[in-house]
Amino acid sequence: MGELALLAEITRGDRVQSVHHGSIAVVDGTGHVVAAVGDPEQFLFFRSSAKPFQAIPVVETGAADHFGFTAAELALCCASHNAEYRHQEQVRAMLAKLGLDEGALQCGIPLPSDKDEMGKVLAGQRAPSPLQCDCSGKHTGMLASCLMRGFPTDTYLDPKHPLQVEIRALVAEVCGVAPDDLVLATDGCSLPTFGASLAAFARSYAVLARPTIHDSALNRLREAMIAFPENVSGKGELVADLMQIGGGRIVAKSGAEGLICIGLPDQALGIAIRIADGSFRSHPVVVASVLRQLGVISETEADAIAGADDREVRNHNKRLVGERRAVFQLRQ
Repeated sequence: MGELALLAEITRGDRVQSVHHGSIAVVDGTGHVVAAVGDPEQFLFFRSSAKPFQAIPVVETGAADHFGFTAAELALCCASHNAEYRHQEQVRAMLAKLGLDEGALQCGIPLPSDKDEMGKVLAGQRAPSPLQCDCSGKHTGMLASCLMRGFPTDTYLDPKHPLQVEIRALVAEVCGVAPDDLVLATDGCSLPTFGASLAAFARSYAVLARPTIHDSALNRLREAMIAFPENVSGKGELVADLMQIGGGRIVAKSGAEGLICIGLPDQALGIAIRIADGSFRSHPVVVASVLRQLGVISETEADAIAGADDREVRNHNKRLVGERRAVFQLRQ
């Protein structure tokens, strides 16, 4: 790993009390790094930022049209939703179109991220369900692809399953690497995840932004994500806010361990941002700074993305005691 850069500081009073280091890569569709800070060749796992590409077979197999998936449901195939009740019901409806129920999902049963739903589960008012997993839409899309191809659905998690072999090749293609060069590991939902460089993942989002390969599927998936951003993450989440504020200029998907990836259709660029400590609290100010420095958003839009709640550090009495701030300059 090359040298990481200081990306953000958290202050208390007039002193810095915490810092976040990491790397940023801005890449075009050919893989050329046009701007960076830190180490664009840093190795990491794609995690949930891979979901738009894992959903390509849902469109290319004809499953989306055969089963009548709406654009909102295609967005859920690309999602890390926070398990709001409406998310769960939409995934249930998708499964019904396949003739399946939640028992077909092998994504596991974590607590919902949505606070209301979490409270209901903990209080015994809502039964735990794999529908509450943030990856349930992705898994439903994979089940749809398996049914269209006549692939077994009980082993769809296996890296050697024909759908997973196909997805590995697709992810490698959009990242601009050989399939065997992707490092395989197991994701939180038990599906394969893929390891490569930050720049490779940024390149994939340049492809998503303005595809020259798998263009019919990627255009459709990108447009679904932008049209239904709260299905991609959840109400009030950074990913949804980015796409709402962007108004078609931004497509975004968070990963895990401090990763967020962004595509810019007008510029045909992809951005990958990784906070090295794996946290997300500095993402709003860092993302806003990247987009402002690239001239993609206005100062007003940057302020909206950074948001007072994410920029200001307040104590229990709501007194302003510090701030989160981006402190880097992209190398053009």
